[in-house]
Amino acid sequence: MGSIMTWTFIVSVTLYAVAVGSFFRQLFRGGNRPAFWAALSLGLGAVAHAAFVVAIVIHDGPSTFEQLHAILAAGSLLLTGIYLATMRRYRLTMLGAFITPVTMFMLLAAGIGARAAHVTSGVRSALLPFHIIVNTLGIVAFALAFAVAIAYMIQEQRLRQRELTGIFQRLPALDTLDSLGLRLTTIGFSLSTIGVLTGSLWVVRTGPGHVQFSPGQGFAILSWLFFATVLLFRAVAGWRGRRAAQGTVLGFLCAMAALVGYVTRGLGAS
Repeated sequence: MGSIMTWTFIVSVTLYAVAVGSFFRQLFRGGNRPAFWAALSLGLGAVAHAAFVVAIVIHDGPSTFEQLHAILAAGSLLLTGIYLATMRRYRLTMLGAFITPVTMFMLLAAGIGARAAHVTSGVRSALLPFHIIVNTLGIVAFALAFAVAIAYMIQEQRLRQRELTGIFQRLPALDTLDSLGLRLTTIGFSLSTIGVLTGSLWVVRTGPGHVQFSPGQGFAILSWLFFATVLLFRAVAGWRGRRAAQGTVLGFLCAMAALVGYVTRGLGAS
């Protein structure tokens, strides 16, 4: 990575790490000071993150949206932007404790992936950038659904134990979390399905000899199946609450495993 990319990347990750620590301190202990530092460090981290994305665009030029690391960097910035835009309006401030670590993970994957080999001209296609963008937007929706699911499981556990103070008061109500989780999972699944279809078309058009099945693709399919199951059982069996939240968490972990597989595969090809 160039010097500007390197420094903006390091500053972004550092500020996000501070935000994660502050969010968790606020979640478990309350108080205005952790909330202030969480919001400040996350906002400044987003600014540095945006500078990192701009540096990638300048560095990669026209091929930017054909590169996984560039889309991951932009997608993780979008995740932060959506959270910052909605956290106060919908009382989702404490979800930052679960969203910011995912953002940081995706940004780290983007930074590592920037060292991987770029897409060769032999497998370039108009479908490729669209395929990558749609899948990354799906991951962003799933990441938000994952944060909501974790919050739901914590809230439900506190309610079962009749601990109705502290964390319980700082997280949204169970009905709100369940409804929001359903919307986000539906959006993510729709985008992921489009990604599967465009990926299949891309393989057909570029020729199967250019693409080899990888563990990352296996985890991506497994993730899609998990989310399909969650939505199916929500509709057919009336799944709500904890079961849906657990399925969402498992599906997202598979999506992250797929992401790791794609990044490490790219490093192996470099």
